[in-house]
Amino acid sequence: MDVWSLVRGARCTTFETVWGSGGWRGALVTGEHPVVVASAWERHGVCGYDLTGQRLWQDRSRTNIEAVTALTGGRVVVTHLRRATRVLEAATGEEMRTLRGALKVIALTSDLTLAVGGGWCRLLDRSLDPLGSRISTGLNTVWFAASDGEHLVVDELGGEPLRILDSDGRERARMDENFRHILHDPVTNTWVAVQNSEAEHSLLRFSNEGEVLERRSRDLYVYDAATMRGGKTLILNTEEGVQVVNSADWSVQGLKAT
Repeated sequence: MDVWSLVRGARCTTFETVWGSGGWRGALVTGEHPVVVASAWERHGVCGYDLTGQRLWQDRSRTNIEAVTALTGGRVVVTHLRRATRVLEAATGEEMRTLRGALKVIALTSDLTLAVGGGWCRLLDRSLDPLGSRISTGLNTVWFAASDGEHLVVDELGGEPLRILDSDGRERARMDENFRHILHDPVTNTWVAVQNSEAEHSLLRFSNEGEVLERRSRDLYVYDAATMRGGKTLILNTEEGVQVVNSADWSVQGLKAT
């Protein structure tokens, strides 16, 4: 596991953790004492580590872990195959609650989380209690999502159009393009998406009505992406290394492996 400092633009530590291929089974839970939570599919369960690599706890009670997702408040969500999704305290591994029916959990903002089930998604508040009714997503699972607090943008598996929704689930607009990641940029109050197909590698900026405001082609293939600093920063894992992108102007800073 590599941990990077965005302030210094360099790697600050590397250590061994439990791990399993497929899915995303690692997360950095920020706070006064950051914790790295990592897991494996079949063995070892889920573990918490401090930034020196010292293991703080290990929970082997359940296997078949599909994903680990960091939340605010020192919490981490562990998603299991055919078992209830669990919310753990990252510092101790103690189970805080379960989210039954949730197949995937997406952290949207410091106060909003999206629970994704079979054919539906639902906004949750900071305490992970439901906000409003379930939003129908048809047969496909929501893969990426972002929110500005008033609108929700969802992109589903299976080549379905990206949809821009009001908080009550009413559709405002849709975009028939394929995306790799989505975020809301609070500086420009626009949406930014990573387009990553065989024909097109680009960054896209669009409005609440689905109007494309800016598009910038890129030569690099993006393997994975993440949102940081409340949407102000986009992290891209590319074929030439990790890049830190300013969401407002798309300026790029590379991370140095030092």
